[in-house]
Amino acid sequence: QQATIEGRVIRLRYRAPNQETERLVHPLGLVAKRSVWYLVSDTDAGMRTFRLDRIRSVTITDEPVRRPPGFNLEERWTQILAEIEDRRFGACASGRADPNLLDALRYVFGTRLTVGDRDATGWFAIELRGWSDPLLANELAGFADHVEVLAPEPVRRHLAHLGATLAETYGAPAAGPGASVAAAPGRSG
Repeated sequence: QQATIEGRVIRLRYRAPNQETERLVHPLGLVAKRSVWYLVSDTDAGMRTFRLDRIRSVTITDEPVRRPPGFNLEERWTQILAEIEDRRFGACASGRADPNLLDALRYVFGTRLTVGDRDATGWFAIELRGWSDPLLANELAGFADHVEVLAPEPVRRHLAHLGATLAETYGAPAAGPGASVAAAPGRSG
């Protein structure tokens, strides 16, 4: 904190998940995400963010911090958070959603849902992010007639496969009360 306020370069020993490194760092600001604090810095390798709880030692130097022209901590932190989300959720699907189900989609997907404009039918353009195409399709399957996935094709194929599997398993009308039920294909009864 002192080096950041005074605008002085620090020598930082840092423990990353797989290694420990030491480097000169130009501290530009401290930010918190929930209860975890981060140091946003410029380094010889470019802009970096360091978790404070992984810093093993700090030595403040007399060298002044090199501040990138036009640097804005709030804007940079917003970019960092977006980059983290992009790395965490590799799959993305776009489509449209029934406006009556937007609250349910927000509840299930949280910040992984982006809602766009309303189309001529009254439905909203949406973008959803998930861990993978199959998992994203699994999450969307429950919204069958309230969400239409327009892209990408792999998510659409996974949804079609899920639909075919559900139709095969549950498509035949249930027999009346007291009728015996045959086991679904591939399942023991």
